[in-house]
Amino acid sequence: MKSTPALIALLLIIFCLSSCGVKRSSTTNNQSFDELENSILVQNANSAFPLPEIPESIKDNRQRAIYLSMNYWESFNFNDTSLISQIEITEQGFVDYIHILNYIPFNDAKKSQKNLFNQAKEHPKMYAHFASLFQKYYYDKDSPFRNEELYIPVLDIILKSKILSTGDKESYDFQREMIHKNRVGTKASDFVYTLPNGESNRMRAFKSDYLLLLFSHPNHSDCVSVRENINNSEILKKVFSHNSFNRNMLMVMNIYPGNDIMLWREELSSMSKENWINAYDNGMVITKERVFDIQDIPTIYLLDKNKRIILKDASLEEIESFFSTQQ
Repeated sequence: MKSTPALIALLLIIFCLSSCGVKRSSTTNNQSFDELENSILVQNANSAFPLPEIPESIKDNRQRAIYLSMNYWESFNFNDTSLISQIEITEQGFVDYIHILNYIPFNDAKKSQKNLFNQAKEHPKMYAHFASLFQKYYYDKDSPFRNEELYIPVLDIILKSKILSTGDKESYDFQREMIHKNRVGTKASDFVYTLPNGESNRMRAFKSDYLLLLFSHPNHSDCVSVRENINNSEILKKVFSHNSFNRNMLMVMNIYPGNDIMLWREELSSMSKENWINAYDNGMVITKERVFDIQDIPTIYLLDKNKRIILKDASLEEIESFFSTQQ
């Protein structure tokens, strides 16, 4: 890979990922691989993490990305566990690495991930560290790189190994169970919700072309903000406007998964009624039986009329973007 002064401008696409100082390029594929390749070269001008040279004979961008992903860690010193705490080297390198995986076919990404763990398997601390990095960036709710489909093969790899502790394996096994339970494109797990009048119904029986499933607490500041933002969204207002006596285009099912029902009832008057179903999970069945993986509150899913998951752990921006493309 070669850098030119003009390509230094690519640093403009790099911004802070977190307070620890790790940086990333754009999470979308709007960049060409040429841009990504050179931006990574600029970010990683570090003798402690030399990058592989891509043969000049490989001209196709996809093939260059595949080559880089498969050889990315060849000069990384897995023996040096001090690199674990050197975020600017190891974690920064990891962030750039998983960004490369967005440019290659899924099966090649899986092979690259397996190759990484094969190189790390002789060093248990380093192996565990990379497992934790995949969790941080592919699974944690607030990660801009969250990608359950690419996290599944990672979980399959590490759960077959004999390197991780029993406690770690139990945690990763739980994650795999929850990911497989409600994946995008699958039918959402059913549950019973209870209305303020005590009536109980099944979620899948509710009729609506689209159902915005919101797990929230009654007076949690973030939950209050999300509920207000949903109501104030101009895009969603247009969708709600198609609701009628005979048809629900979009409804919000606001489920309280906690156990303080008295508090929930006290806050009901402040919750929206039009286009909303406010209910609670009687007995906290959703949490106790792991019906949904509610990592944090609020959590939002968007379902279609057949209760298949369109968006999972979605932001309001993602929901608005989806409906913008439907109009």
